[in-house]
Amino acid sequence: MPPETVPELSVIVASHNRRELLRRCLDSLAAQTEDPAGFEVIVADDGSGDGTEAMVEGLATPYRLRLLSLPKRGQAAAQNAGVEAAAAPVCLTLDDDVVASPALVAAHLAAHREDPRTIGVGALTQVLSASEDWFSEAMARGWSEHYRSLATRPARWTDCFGANVSLPREPLLEVGGIATDLDSGFDLEVALRLCDAGCVPRFLPEAQGVHDDTAKRTDGVVRDAWRQGVTFVELDRRYPGRVGELVEWGRGAGRAELLARRLALALRVPPALLIRLGHLLPGRGRKMVWLHFVLRLAVWRGVRANVDRRRWRSLTARRPPAPDTGAGT
Repeated sequence: MPPETVPELSVIVASHNRRELLRRCLDSLAAQTEDPAGFEVIVADDGSGDGTEAMVEGLATPYRLRLLSLPKRGQAAAQNAGVEAAAAPVCLTLDDDVVASPALVAAHLAAHREDPRTIGVGALTQVLSASEDWFSEAMARGWSEHYRSLATRPARWTDCFGANVSLPREPLLEVGGIATDLDSGFDLEVALRLCDAGCVPRFLPEAQGVHDDTAKRTDGVVRDAWRQGVTFVELDRRYPGRVGELVEWGRGAGRAELLARRLALALRVPPALLIRLGHLLPGRGRKMVWLHFVLRLAVWRGVRANVDRRRWRSLTARRPPAPDTGAGT
């Protein structure tokens, strides 16, 4: 790309010690329908020691590829560095384990051309693990259900998962960038601040990516859910009255599930044990119900570990709301 050409979009890929996954992601960006002169790709290398730098430096791409060699500070800090270095008015954060469909960049760009204040929520298809166990299969179907729901309702800040989301750069800088003091959920938190600043989430079904998270084991999924609970408590503290849907005891659950959850929490039943028992349930539908129960239980274990008794009673005394088919737990 000629040096005087200013790209319309900067793809920011933060990565740490995942050279081969990153390579596959970068290869998929080389096959975009969008003119490669219209976008750049910034690899924010978060202190990798597996030869990531050499791989990126030796890669020939049709788009402008830039490498930021950074000390290990975490994904959010790496993404912030990419945003600071970006030459374009639109920043697309893409996880290194996502394979972009050929139309992904074009779909994000089209949305921002139409409305510069857009938060573009790209779709993701989850890859099944090699073992094809009931849990990974149900997880993949759960993600598919979530993105199908986005086609029937307006997107919300709680839908803005950072694995495939585009953000206007100037408003992002104005609100202070991505929070680096959250263990998880920093993608949703910055979306909340951007919405407060006048940005509008929009689901982009054509901005399709394939998410290959098969390396993550079941215990890692449970740990992620626990971390979500911790983050939801922190967001509730930072934004009183604003994130109730994330820490709503009855959200998405009936009375029978709430009773079972309360019992499992009281007995300290490990979610991983319940996952192992899930394969005994007959039918895909029952397994999906069990999956949601187990993941919500893991989230609430994280909540319980990070609130005092008075706050816990307040949270769990709330009456169940009407059923919600949107994002969240």
